Amino acid sequence: MVHSPELDSTDRSASPGQVASGAGAAMPPPNLKDVAERYISEGIVSGRLRPGTKVDQDEIAAVLGISRLPVREALIELAQKGFVVSIPRRGSYVTRLEAVDVEDHYEVLAMAFSLVSRRAAAHISDERLDELDTIHATIAATESADDVAFLNRDFHLIINNEGSSRRLLSVLGFLGGALPAWLYHTSPSYLEIEREYRGQMLAALRAHDEDEAASVTIEHLRACARSTVQTLTERGYWDDAADIPLQEPAATH
Repeated sequence: MVHSPELDSTDRSASPGQVASGAGAAMPPPNLKDVAERYISEGIVSGRLRPGTKVDQDEIAAVLGISRLPVREALIELAQKGFVVSIPRRGSYVTRLEAVDVEDHYEVLAMAFSLVSRRAAAHISDERLDELDTIHATIAATESADDVAFLNRDFHLIINNEGSSRRLLSVLGFLGGALPAWLYHTSPSYLEIEREYRGQMLAALRAHDEDEAASVTIEHLRACARSTVQTLTERGYWDDAADIPLQEPAATH
C-alpha cells in the first residue's frame, strides 16, 4: 500500500547537511519533480520500496495526483544519485544503498562543511555569537523535540550563512540533497548528537579557532553517518533484498 507524503517543502530539523539562503527565510513551494523525488527517496530509505523492486510510475503518479512526467524526471535524478537503476524496456529498480555509501556521503559533506565552519570561525561577529548563545540556551530549556529541532535548524543556518558564499551554499545544498537528511533527524540519537556538537561548535566559534571549528564539523558529520547506518540497520533496510535484473530482456521472435 502506497501512502501520500507530506508535501511541505520546509524541514524543521536542518543541520549541517541542509542549507538555506537565510535563517527563517520563506522557501518556495517544491515543483512536482521534487515532490516525486522526495516521495520515492523516502520510500527507499524507509524500506517501503525495497532494494531490487521495480518503481511503479503509474502508482506513484496516482498517489501524488500528478502525471507520469515529473515521476520520470525524478527517477532520472535519482538514478544520477545512485538510488535507482534504469533498465531499457524494463523500467527503474531500487538499488541497494550500502553502509559505505552513507559513510561516503557524510564524509564528503564533512569536507565541504568544514570549510564553512573554518570561515565562520574567522569572521563571525559578536552579534551572531550572541544569537547562537541565545539559541543554545533556549534549546537547553526546551522540552518539545519539534521545537528543539526547529531551533537547531536556525543555529546551523546562522553558521552556514556566516561561512558561505552564494556559490558554496548552492553546492552544499546539492550535496546535502543526495541523501534524505530526515533519516538522520528521526534517529534515536539525533538530539543527543546535536546537543554535544552544538556546544563544541559554539566554543570553537567563540574562540575564533578555525582548526577546532573544522574538526568539530568533521566529527559531527561522521557521527551523523554512524547514527544513520545504525538506524537503517535497525529498520531492517539490508534484510532480504531482491536481486536487481541488470540484464535486458531477451529479444522475442
